[in-house]
Amino acid sequence: MLGGWLIAIGQNSLDLTLGVGYTGVDIEGLVEKDEVTGTVATDWGQLNIGVSGQYILNSDRTLSYGAELMYHYLYWYSVRIPYGSSNIYRDYSVGAFRITPMIRYSPGHTFALDFGPEFNFSGGFIFGVLLSANYYIPISDNLSVPLKFRLDFLFDQVITVPVSLNAGVRINM
Repeated sequence: MLGGWLIAIGQNSLDLTLGVGYTGVDIEGLVEKDEVTGTVATDWGQLNIGVSGQYILNSDRTLSYGAELMYHYLYWYSVRIPYGSSNIYRDYSVGAFRITPMIRYSPGHTFALDFGPEFNFSGGFIFGVLLSANYYIPISDNLSVPLKFRLDFLFDQVITVPVSLNAGVRINM
């Protein structure tokens, strides 16, 4: 029943992508705000990896609407926490599941820009903003390869900005 309703309003495409990039984050600033006084960051890695699905509704104009579901592994870090005369060591891996209602501006068939507010769930709620430039390499009438350069601005304890390159498959319905 729901599938018939979605087709009736004109589903246009489904983009499935995998992305890899670098997360800009002030690890030392995050540790200062998140841990006890005297805690220091001892090591960190800022490689990010994301898997997403975007569902875009049909539009006769250059603007389309849709939504994205994504899991984004953002970064990891280790800290040394003073505890009396000794230290405690902790490791953290930071990732987020996100839901993004989005607007797609498509001036042509091979290029598009995406924008939308992100609702990130990472041990709590974090608001963010998606900006993405997309280029589509056509394979057939119903299939293409999306290449995307995306920025995700997350407004957490310190501003976190994952920058990534994504590729995958786009299925036109």
